[in-house]
Amino acid sequence: MSEEKKMKKILKVEKVASSGLSAFVERPLPSEKEVSNFEKVIEREARHQEIDSNLSEIYRSKDGSMINVKKMKIKKRQLFLIRFFRTLLFLGILGLIAYSAYVYLLNGSSDASALELNIVAPEKVSIGQEFSYKIDYHNATAYKVSNVHLEIQYPENFIFSNSSIPPQSGNYGWDLPDLAPGANGTLDISGIIINKPDSVNVISARLSYTPSNISSQFNKETSASTLLDKIGFQTDLNYANTAFLNQDNDLTLIFSDVQNNYLGDFNLSFTLPEETNVAVLNNLSTSTTNKTSSSTIGDINSSTSSVVSPSQFSVTKNGGASWLISGLNINSGRQEVAIKYKIAKDILNKDITIRLEKKGPNNKLYVFWEKTISPELIKSDLNLSLFLNGSKNDQAVNFSQALNYTLNYSNKGTDTFKNVSILAAVNGDLVNWSSLQDDKVGERNGSTIIWTSKEIPELAEIKPGQEGKISFTLNLDSFKESNLGQNLLVSSYAQYSVGEKTIKKDENKSNVINSRVNSDLNLTEKILYFDNDNNSVGSGPLPPKVGEKTSLHVFWTVKNNLHELSDTKVIFNLPSYISWEAKNTASVGKLYFDAASHKVIWEIGTLPVSTYQANADFGISLTPTEEQRDKILIISQGSTVSATDSETKDLINKKVDSKTTKLEDDEMVGLNHSGRVE
Repeated sequence: MSEEKKMKKILKVEKVASSGLSAFVERPLPSEKEVSNFEKVIEREARHQEIDSNLSEIYRSKDGSMINVKKMKIKKRQLFLIRFFRTLLFLGILGLIAYSAYVYLLNGSSDASALELNIVAPEKVSIGQEFSYKIDYHNATAYKVSNVHLEIQYPENFIFSNSSIPPQSGNYGWDLPDLAPGANGTLDISGIIINKPDSVNVISARLSYTPSNISSQFNKETSASTLLDKIGFQTDLNYANTAFLNQDNDLTLIFSDVQNNYLGDFNLSFTLPEETNVAVLNNLSTSTTNKTSSSTIGDINSSTSSVVSPSQFSVTKNGGASWLISGLNINSGRQEVAIKYKIAKDILNKDITIRLEKKGPNNKLYVFWEKTISPELIKSDLNLSLFLNGSKNDQAVNFSQALNYTLNYSNKGTDTFKNVSILAAVNGDLVNWSSLQDDKVGERNGSTIIWTSKEIPELAEIKPGQEGKISFTLNLDSFKESNLGQNLLVSSYAQYSVGEKTIKKDENKSNVINSRVNSDLNLTEKILYFDNDNNSVGSGPLPPKVGEKTSLHVFWTVKNNLHELSDTKVIFNLPSYISWEAKNTASVGKLYFDAASHKVIWEIGTLPVSTYQANADFGISLTPTEEQRDKILIISQGSTVSATDSETKDLINKKVDSKTTKLEDDEMVGLNHSGRVE
């Protein structure tokens, strides 16, 4: 409006007294700019008048009077019809979608090859453990299908047990009912797999069918795999890398850590080189008669077995190069089977294969464990046999362990050996030579000990049939962090020389014993009334009193270095008068009380190197009887920790010292009482 006022001011014509022609002529003509501005003002005025006219019509009542907008009542417009139709349209769209889905699901795809086939197989099972395959099939086509035939190709070492639908072709073929559109079917197949651990076992299925109104046959195929976890028990073979020609040599087959033996009885069998004999002995339940023979390949010594209970571990002769192993179960503990073999001829192929196998249907043998050794043959008339802790075979050892060596020498020939020198070598970074104990006091030279006739007069002359023995002991160092980069193998052997006589290197050497060092597994046990911060973790009288309850707390710490461990377990055999209080915690694994055996068990399982330490604690209590008055009671005979070393495959067992009511670990209590029951 300011421009408008300005324009009006510019175009304003002042009044004059004269209005005649002369006056009109005397007036000056407006410029073009003034005319243009005048036209704009006229146009705006017209627009304002039109707006005012329209507003006037809006705010007038039906009788033509002006409406007072301050008191005007505004009625809401009825939009429910619009909203109704919108909702109806939305519901219609949803219904169309639902109907389309219904039609699709009911009638299926028009694609005749859309039938679905699937195998549900367990990801992992134990060897010999029964399980089931689930075969699912679904007719996703729009057609009824007939002539439905299913064929299964099992893993090579699968043993069929049963199926939810009886098969028509052996144990692998089924003629199944017709399937309407959208129909489903399921077939369950049960059985076991006997194969080597960590093997992948693949099952395949092929389903053929004919859709209605279509003459062609269609096929569907699918497959699945299952990994075999473990046998259910630990199996190890101890053996020497060397063997004496035409002499008895030893093997030891070890069964331990039996969790679940799903296999039951199984066979131990051998594949032997030419002119090789083998005999299996088990001191618990079998005896063997050693009758050497070398006339044919695989000629086996005869064996007789005593009558044993089916639940007792036993080894009995099957015939040929096969023995039956029975009674291996969770109560068997560690079982060692002694094996002797003799190679009568120096041959190129010296491979000896030891197998564990299960006899299945049709007498088929399923191998689930196998080991092949190829010993270095030694031909010598002067026989040197080195034993470590009673065994000639390779074996695992522990930090700080005493290595007890025995060296046997014997003249198996017909000649006399004079001025014999015998050397024993023990090589390894962990060997503590300052701990050497030698009953013959040989001369030490670096990592060897040498004995001559000076130390052992019998070495001056060893006649045919004469023999002798040398014993010595060495300790291994305890674990240190610096050991992580060291050579943790201890290799031991012996050899001899005779005066100035030259002897071939492979004819004067004993068996070699290679000892790998186990991981540094340790258990610490403390039974306390007051913890390390002098806080009470027990209750009741101290020393214990007849008829009154005294509660204590047990603290366990497991430490491990070097290798990963499996099947790690701590066991506390509670005396009959000690009760479990169930106040327990465990940083890893499962801690529980086995009431049947009256044991506290901490099942840690796998303990990786990254888990350097694991802790657990629990409560116990005792209420002494009158017969226990004035006695020091044993609370723990010494808990044990066990585990299998993933590198050495050895079963590690350690036991702590026994504990009594003197509470040897509790510094506060130990100062105040003798531990005798009052």
